[in-house]
Amino acid sequence: MTNVETPATPRPTARKLRRATLLAAGAAAIILVTTVLPAEYGVDPTGIGGMLGLTKMGQTKQAASAGGAASDEAVQSTTLPDGSAQLRLTLRPYQGIEAKASMKAGDAISYRWSTDGPAVEFEFHGDPVGSDGTDYSSYEKDKAASADGDFRADFDGVHGWYWKNATNKPVVVTASVKGEFETFAVLED
Repeated sequence: MTNVETPATPRPTARKLRRATLLAAGAAAIILVTTVLPAEYGVDPTGIGGMLGLTKMGQTKQAASAGGAASDEAVQSTTLPDGSAQLRLTLRPYQGIEAKASMKAGDAISYRWSTDGPAVEFEFHGDPVGSDGTDYSSYEKDKAASADGDFRADFDGVHGWYWKNATNKPVVVTASVKGEFETFAVLED
């Protein structure tokens, strides 16, 4: 047997190391700005995250991490001179808020709600007393900037709306109910 020496691999020069390091740092910066910031934080300085659908995902994550429940500053409750209860809710981008009237079977209300412009996703529904949230009745589900009407409760429980802001800007929802109800308030998660 003959021992054959393998040639030693030449070590990279300092210049080649600096160049490779700069290329890797540049690639990392591009990935950070075009994909990580939009997907994780909803920040899209280049617009590429929006084209890839990453910005909305990041904004949804940020809204969820901020909590779906409304803060005290975001909800104003008022009793109007005609006896109506009114809520003024500020929904952050991609946030959902639920407001319901506590009613007994047979109680009737007139209601009206509207946004300050953009349409929101909504569901008008009711939960019977003692429900764990899986037993509910859905009355209407749509996307609109306003709605009004009359409603009579078929069962004891809470009846009202879940509104979701599907935009990247705050939306104000003003809702009022008048008639037979015990309370009209935002429900905390």
